[in-house]
Amino acid sequence: MLRLILEPAGHEVVEASDGHTALGLIGPDPLPDLITTDLRMPIVNGQALIERLRSEPRTAGIPIVVVSASPDAARALHASGLVDAVVIKPFNPFALEACIRAVIGARVNGSQSHTADAQQLDLVERRSATMAALS
Repeated sequence: MLRLILEPAGHEVVEASDGHTALGLIGPDPLPDLITTDLRMPIVNGQALIERLRSEPRTAGIPIVVVSASPDAARALHASGLVDAVVIKPFNPFALEACIRAVIGARVNGSQSHTADAQQLDLVERRSATMAALS
């Protein structure tokens, strides 16, 4: 589903069905501009994937957006600084793309933090929830 939203917006998407496969797809160069992950995945779950990525110097700076139906767990990861943004399922496709643009934009603009502007991302999350409720 993310591919259907992100490719038309100009993003190249590489998919993995689990965290183990995702780790194998991250080559030495070039690193991805951003990683999206669910928390519920087989073999290596999303939280283990995130912790592994953050523990490796080579991948520690890659922005991560959690797309999950587990709002409490996802928000806890965001609050801890391990992830850059959270999009709660069900979500509005436009809000997801806006969130990804904001996170990539923060990286391109030289943000020193792993976390993009929290107010902007919270606004995207609130709009996403509002739009999903209206749909």
